[in-house]
Amino acid sequence: MQQQRMLPFKILSMDSLGQGVSKETDKITFIAKTLPGDEGEARVVSQRKGVCFAKLHKLTQASALRIKPICPHFDHCPSCHYLHTSYEQELEFKKQNLEKLFQKLPHPEISLTPAVRRTHYRNRIQLHYHSQKKQLGMIDLKDQSIAPIPGCLIGRDSISQTLQKLYANDTWLNLAKHEPVQGHVEIYELNGEVIVSWNKPYAQGGFTQVFDEMNQLLKAKLKSWSEALPRFELLDIFAGNGNLSENLNYSKRLCVDVYGQVVADPYLSQDLYDEQAIVKVKKKLQKLELTPSVIVLDPPRSGLKNLEQWILEFRPENLAYVSCDPHTLVRDLIPLKNYEITELHLIDLFPSTFHYETVVFLKRQ
Repeated sequence: MQQQRMLPFKILSMDSLGQGVSKETDKITFIAKTLPGDEGEARVVSQRKGVCFAKLHKLTQASALRIKPICPHFDHCPSCHYLHTSYEQELEFKKQNLEKLFQKLPHPEISLTPAVRRTHYRNRIQLHYHSQKKQLGMIDLKDQSIAPIPGCLIGRDSISQTLQKLYANDTWLNLAKHEPVQGHVEIYELNGEVIVSWNKPYAQGGFTQVFDEMNQLLKAKLKSWSEALPRFELLDIFAGNGNLSENLNYSKRLCVDVYGQVVADPYLSQDLYDEQAIVKVKKKLQKLELTPSVIVLDPPRSGLKNLEQWILEFRPENLAYVSCDPHTLVRDLIPLKNYEITELHLIDLFPSTFHYETVVFLKRQ
């Protein structure tokens, strides 16, 4: 079968998704769980014109960067990407990726904030299941397979303990007996209590950053930046509960996001992707007699394609953009005119994975 064919590979570099890149055949091939210097054979999972995606089948030569993964599930679980190399090397890959993405934008040297630990940090994890197949674990989007992870190291201790209880004697099957045959389950800690939520929207119970200590370091970066500015009026969009802006040097602020309940000032429930979002936010600002000279935004991975329109409307003196996807961040920043990047931070909120948080501070010229 075409999907099962094998091909030789030699990894030359890493892409931004933590995959090794090989050019040994007529198609560029991306292979997870590999490193520069690895050689071997991979099984094709999917392909399109000029590109293949494959899974590691066997190594004939191992990279000098390779180490034994500390997680027993690493070889089969799709969720962690760098546990087969040192944390120092993981950070180097991430920094190289961010530098490459920002090559079209003038910027200062990247400031790197490593994670305080590499594992046992997430306050929530989401698993997929198929009860007829008795499968519970992480799903590989390339082939829809589910990898069981009873010994996963990524969750904080309370999350890991709950996860192990779900797997013990297939306890999860009984808990899911009234659920659809296929779905997902989220394990999260909220106010000291671990909750198991079946087939609910992600971040059930309210969104929080998954790594508490790194979230505090992120907030400290923002606070330090804001304290160097004259006291300002603030517009915080994609604000959530106001986590990122609560300690900033503002005199007045408006937090905007979609809230599931009635909210009072200084909050506004508004879909920021709605075509009337700017008009409605402007109306609320006028009602509050608030003229923002600073905008803070922390959008989802999709970013904010019309950021330029927001900037043209409100003309802030300073802007702080916090992003979990540097690709959409760069896309959103490129159209901005008359703004200089004054600081560029890589904050590793998601160690062991290809994800990281980027913080960019900009000033109007």
